[in-house]
Amino acid sequence: MNKNILLIIITINFLLFGSNDPNQDLLNYLKEDKNWVLIDNKSGDLRVFEKDIPKMNLNALKVEKIVEIDPNKILKVVMDIENYSEVMDNEAMISYLIGKKNNNIYAYNKFSIPLPFIRNRHYFFKIKQISKDEINWTLVGDDEVKASPGLSKILNNNDDAVYMNYGAGLWRVDKISDNLSKVSYSLYMDSGGSLSNHLNDLLTSQSIVLLFNGVLKKSRSL
Repeated sequence: MNKNILLIIITINFLLFGSNDPNQDLLNYLKEDKNWVLIDNKSGDLRVFEKDIPKMNLNALKVEKIVEIDPNKILKVVMDIENYSEVMDNEAMISYLIGKKNNNIYAYNKFSIPLPFIRNRHYFFKIKQISKDEINWTLVGDDEVKASPGLSKILNNNDDAVYMNYGAGLWRVDKISDNLSKVSYSLYMDSGGSLSNHLNDLLTSQSIVLLFNGVLKKSRSL
C-alpha cells in the first residue's frame, strides 16, 4: 500500500475514534469546560454538575466549591494515595502505591459496595500532578495490566473482585484571591459487573462527594 494512503487512513482512524486509550479520551472530555450542567446545590455551598459523555452509558460528574484552604495542601492530600482509606473514612478500603513509569504514579485500589450480594470492586490507576493547580488520573485497562507481570500478579491475587476498566478523574484548584480558591473534582467511573446504570450513577454521585469532602477536611487539618 502507498505510504501516503496508509498515513491518511491512520489519520482518519485517529480523528474518528480518538486515542488508543479510552480512559485518556474520558479524561479529555472531563477537561473540556463546555456542556457541564448544574444539577444540585448541596449544603455547604457545594455544587454538583453532570455531563453527557459520547458513546458511554453513564454521565460524568463534577463537584466544586470555593474554599479558604492552601491549594498546595489540597493537592498534597490528593497525591497521598496510601491514606485514601482515612480520607474516605473507610478502614476496609485497600489503597497502595505500586511504582512509577513515564512520570505517572501507579497505584491499586479495592473497595466494597454497600449492597447485598455485590462483589468488591478493584482497579489500577495512574495519577500525575501535571501543574501547580491540576492532578489527572486514569484507570489502567486490561491490556496494559496483562502486559505487566507485576500488575497481572496483583490482579490474579484478587480475582474475588470485579475489575474496573473505565474511569478518569481531574482535580483543579484555581486561586480566586489571596485567601480563596475554587476547588473542583471531575469524575467518570463505571463500576462494571451487574450493577445497573441507575445504581452506578447513585454510587458514583455518593462517592465523589464523600471523597471531595474528605480531601477538604484532611487539607484543613494539615
